[in-house]
Amino acid sequence: MESFALILLYLAIPSLLFSAVQQLRTWKKKKLGPPARFPGPKLFPVVGRVHDLPRFAMWLKLKEWADIYGPIYQTRMLNQPFIIVSDEKIAEELLVKRGHIYSGRPQIRSLFRHKEGPSYVALMDRHDIWTRQRKWVHAAMAESHRNHFYGHVENESARFLGLMLMDPSRFLDYTREFCGRVMSRLAWDDATQGKTNGDSADMTLHCMSVSGPITNTMTPIWHLPFAVNPWKKFEVKREAAQRAWWINNYRLARDRMLRGELPSDTWAYRYFEQLQREGNHELVQTEDQEVFACCMIGFFNLVGVVTISGPLKFFLMAMALHPVWQRKAQEEIDRVCGNRMPTMKDFADLPTVRACLKETVRWRSGVPLGVPHQAEKDDEFRGVQIKKGTIILACEWSINRVESKYPDPESFRPERWLEPGWPTYQEPLSRYPNFREGQGMHTFGWGRRTCLGNNIVDDEMFCFGAAVLWAFNMGPKVCPRTGEPVHIDTQATNSHVILEPSTFYMDFKPRSRERGADVLDGYKSLVGELKI
Repeated sequence: MESFALILLYLAIPSLLFSAVQQLRTWKKKKLGPPARFPGPKLFPVVGRVHDLPRFAMWLKLKEWADIYGPIYQTRMLNQPFIIVSDEKIAEELLVKRGHIYSGRPQIRSLFRHKEGPSYVALMDRHDIWTRQRKWVHAAMAESHRNHFYGHVENESARFLGLMLMDPSRFLDYTREFCGRVMSRLAWDDATQGKTNGDSADMTLHCMSVSGPITNTMTPIWHLPFAVNPWKKFEVKREAAQRAWWINNYRLARDRMLRGELPSDTWAYRYFEQLQREGNHELVQTEDQEVFACCMIGFFNLVGVVTISGPLKFFLMAMALHPVWQRKAQEEIDRVCGNRMPTMKDFADLPTVRACLKETVRWRSGVPLGVPHQAEKDDEFRGVQIKKGTIILACEWSINRVESKYPDPESFRPERWLEPGWPTYQEPLSRYPNFREGQGMHTFGWGRRTCLGNNIVDDEMFCFGAAVLWAFNMGPKVCPRTGEPVHIDTQATNSHVILEPSTFYMDFKPRSRERGADVLDGYKSLVGELKI
């Protein structure tokens, strides 16, 4: 192990030498007078602070520094400067009002060509491919939301409840599959791809995360010759398999379109219909055109899994750990819905359910670091020069713990969204809280890089959360040997850019025999339609 560490160190020497040269230049400039800078932790020659920044749960360290150095501070990892923001107003000033400067994406070493495209629109630089894909996705998502995603979310919620009735021990697998099925149905009309979709999303997240391949932090070793480079070999295989999967689904959908069998409520149909309106009735495309489209729809489909699966799992955890709020939400559902499963039509009448969901995302953010922005040119903020290439992190974990906005931030407090007097309270409760607008929308990013999926998050989390509360009583798993509840570690996660909690254990019990029968009847009625 020690020899391996030494090998990594020697491989990193070119980068360290470059950093040393940069450091010497900095010292030379200091002789002319120190420039204004933001506060921050002490920077060591060459390495900056890379030595004590953890690859896992990095947001906790950034929050610790924010408590010391304030709402905006700077640091450096080798030769890469960072500015960490923990204040909404500062983030808005930089990432929204100056979005023409701070909307780049940093290089993720272990993902091929992500800045150029066309595979990952959320990770591209701003150029023509990004503009065209984002514009199309925005229009497709808006149309789907106007139709509340065509009932697919409610149908998949009913399927999920049926599976949980039969085998509740697999609730974590079923939750991710639920998200994958919704997105695959909307993309290509093939919900059976749900599990593959979830697995593909998880592997992509691993490869783009600091906690993933070591090449994302020890970047020089990415340039080892291919024959002795296991990280590059893995990425070649992973990316090729994902691309082939996207292309295959795209071509199957195209064949169905030509036969008149593809449902009009799919994103693939929408794309093919546009081609036909332009005169391309046989849907003949060049290879580049086909890759552009299959990656656009494929990534659109994939990102809708990873952004929702984690928050839903944290919601189940929150309900197990906070039985008082579980009962309050169930009582509200019983008053409004009685014996029927809730649907989107009940949205306005179930504010307690929405508050529990909204508070889950604040309490255990799915994107605790925020998604990094990169300065596309030099700038100045509060008298401090910000160089092109600087990475700006609006740390969501810290922003969600600003006491003036979120009093008692470490506690799960849904009442902050429901009761006058709390800074986050908004009226009317028939509209707020939600994931489309209002307070706490920084979860979805900033400015020109804001996530386009807040509408599907709103619908999917509401339908899922309300359905589970309607059907089951939830609590921690009880150890059969000791009779004590099995501990749930609420901060144990996979440490990806977008989180899912690590494996934890819960009990799910139908709220009554009659409710269990209702769940089973709903499942049976959808067996044929959902290709279960």
